[in-house]
Amino acid sequence: GSKCSNCFWHKIDEYNMMEEFVDNLPDGRKKGELYDAIRGRGAFRRFKDEVYELGLEQKWYKYRDNAYEKVAIEWCNKNDIEIIKER
Repeated sequence: GSKCSNCFWHKIDEYNMMEEFVDNLPDGRKKGELYDAIRGRGAFRRFKDEVYELGLEQKWYKYRDNAYEKVAIEWCNKNDIEIIKER
């Protein structure tokens, strides 16, 4: 398949989103447990399970949605694509 370094989906790095989410949590048990969850193989599954276990799912999904929106806006701006926001 062809690679596209300028394609929108190429700009998505959900692992980095998870790491930044954890970095922004207050220090404590939840932060430590999530750091442990994102290390090594199976990080996405462990992170998702731990987010639910710790009651942080709504906070995570809001953070992730905002991160996706930021990537989309940056990509559109870089590619001269007008963004029309819903009212």
